[in-house]
Amino acid sequence: MSETQNPTPGAAAAAKPATAKKNRGIHVTERAAREIQRVIQEHGMPANTWVRVGAKGGGCSGFSYVLDFDTNGPTEFDLTFEENGVQIVIDKKSEFFMGGTTLDFNDGLLNRGFVFQNPTAKGSCGCGTSFSA
Repeated sequence: MSETQNPTPGAAAAAKPATAKKNRGIHVTERAAREIQRVIQEHGMPANTWVRVGAKGGGCSGFSYVLDFDTNGPTEFDLTFEENGVQIVIDKKSEFFMGGTTLDFNDGLLNRGFVFQNPTAKGSCGCGTSFSA
């Protein structure tokens, strides 16, 4: 996994990846990467679409996970990571609460969807969509 800090908008293409520190960034499993790439293709999004993850206040445990597709790319408030062919962008504040999180995809019949495995979470709700820090 590589990490890039982008000082200005549009700097993602010119920025050089740095080695990610332990418990930093967002890790993407191969299964999640395949699903992300499938969704991007199915919806006709550009190949250079970013996956924006984050945390926002709310949910039954205090913070809710956010996952969205971003065609604009990172800003000066973001960190970027690339793993398994997926470009991930996360705002610096969310990365504080989610550093070291693994994004996986469950393709079972009952619990189909993306799953966040957050090592910094002190607790989470039963459905896994929110956490406490």
